[in-house]
Amino acid sequence: MHIFVIGGTGRNGSLAIQEALSRGHTVTALVRNPSTTSLPSHTNLTLVKGTPTSQADVLAGLTTPEPPKAIISALAQVRTSESPFAALRPDTTPDFLTSSMRVLLVAISQANLPYKPKLVINSAQGVGSSWRSMNLPGKIIFSHGSMGIGLKDHNKLDQLVRDSGLPFVSPRPCMLAEGDVRDVKVWPEDGKGCAWMPSITRASVGKWLVDAVESNEWDGGAPVITN
Repeated sequence: MHIFVIGGTGRNGSLAIQEALSRGHTVTALVRNPSTTSLPSHTNLTLVKGTPTSQADVLAGLTTPEPPKAIISALAQVRTSESPFAALRPDTTPDFLTSSMRVLLVAISQANLPYKPKLVINSAQGVGSSWRSMNLPGKIIFSHGSMGIGLKDHNKLDQLVRDSGLPFVSPRPCMLAEGDVRDVKVWPEDGKGCAWMPSITRASVGKWLVDAVESNEWDGGAPVITN
């Protein structure tokens, strides 16, 4: 299967690309600078220079010899540091996620693809009905500053994806952690039943994004995922 990846140079996106390649898929990744990317060289990986907010760049990434059957978006708003209280980086706008999705949806309509590609969107716990499953510290963090801005953008993105008419899966990972791939627990969209302070490794998220590409089990849903 051919997969188009946006946000592939981020930690979750790069892990998803490595997972897809390990399973024999071909991948096209949209990257700002192919010459400086940390993505590994691979015969099944094609890098297209561009940004997700450029219509022409995204269209170039979609119009490959083999059309993509799935599109993974692992975009995230980038902060000036890893601190959840850090400000957004100057090149990241408050509506970065929704702006990029609007560009992608228009590009898909212009690309004359032979089938509707499946969207697999790296969302977050706290989006939509999953807000009620977050613990109090999480709600405080995601109600203010750049994290609050990001959550609002994720909520708008979620609605755009649902209204697109395309097949989709929008997993909502809980608190991200470092570490190896571990078993993933899949919860309802509202996160009911998950632990009070759940976590999931980025490697687990990367693997699950590719699982969602290959399976139709979660199509049309936005499950909370944890380890």
